[in-house]
Amino acid sequence: MKRQVIVFLILFGFLLWAIRVVNLNQEKKSNVMYVEQGQEFYYGGLAIQADEFLLLNADEYDAYFDVKDDVTDGGKVACVQFTVRNDSENAISWDDVFSVMGEGFVCKGWGSAYDPFMGAKLNKFYDEQLNPGMQQDIWIVTTVSRVCFREKTWENLSDMEFEYVVSLYPDAVRIRLKTGKNYGGASL
Repeated sequence: MKRQVIVFLILFGFLLWAIRVVNLNQEKKSNVMYVEQGQEFYYGGLAIQADEFLLLNADEYDAYFDVKDDVTDGGKVACVQFTVRNDSENAISWDDVFSVMGEGFVCKGWGSAYDPFMGAKLNKFYDEQLNPGMQQDIWIVTTVSRVCFREKTWENLSDMEFEYVVSLYPDAVRIRLKTGKNYGGASL
């Protein structure tokens, strides 16, 4: 009987602890700023806007950007075109611009940093730095590998909700990306 009372008290204590944890998590506020594609926001002295999101297979990528051999035939590429404008009073180097541009792409169960080597082939810079008041379009891209997804998910990848994470800390910023004709992106 004594053992049953001890087990009951332990289980009762665990139940109270679990209820407390659930209540604390329900009150937790998220400090993530969500931005919609096409919406301009300010971060690190830059005005940033995600204009276009493309999810392309290897052939489409090669044809769209006129580059070869960046993607294996079974892979895809996530591409976002950003318009960046320097709203600060000082020139910003391109290294600093790309360090502000963040973490990379995410969707349910997958994430990938952008590939600077692929982006170097796509971006043409008109000056060594982004001078005050100047703006430029840049592409940020990454490969999406088939092995990261189940077959059914891979076949419906263009239906997934993608986000581009600009920052995790101190101010979390995520851009919701949309594929399809209504958003200027390619639909697979």
